[in-house]
Amino acid sequence: MTQITLLVDTEYCTGCHSCEVACKAENNLPGGYNWINVLQVGPRKIGGKLKTDYIPVRCRHCAQPPCLDSCPVKAISKESDGRVVINQDICIGCMNCVEACPFGAVAFDPGTGLASICDLGKEGPVAAGQEPACVRACPSKCIYFGEINEIAGIIREKAARRIAGY
Repeated sequence: MTQITLLVDTEYCTGCHSCEVACKAENNLPGGYNWINVLQVGPRKIGGKLKTDYIPVRCRHCAQPPCLDSCPVKAISKESDGRVVINQDICIGCMNCVEACPFGAVAFDPGTGLASICDLGKEGPVAAGQEPACVRACPSKCIYFGEINEIAGIIREKAARRIAGY
């Protein structure tokens, strides 16, 4: 089966938060948490110039997800296409997965008392043949969705062009 992923070329992220807003709206997420959060790093001085980076943080759908191993009721699973999903019917809200995620990507909804993560548009746009909301909303076009080897190749090519000065 094809392994899908969502990758971000952080070199081009402008910190506009469009991905956050689109994801929140598309997935009807309540106030207080997001499935993607844009973090600001800096400004800091590099080579005599100020530099600020923006890093969209979201579920990485890890090959060996620490959140999966931390769940005492096995509410988290890894699907054949690479998605990590949380079964809301099984989740007991213990927050072990929130603490286990090294990326801070597992959200906890105090209203429902349950954990959730990005499902890469499984139930919504991707099922309808579209890209996830965050990809469609990004004005910098720095968020990519698709087959993992194809997307990694695109990111590598862009990085090589940057290094070569194109």
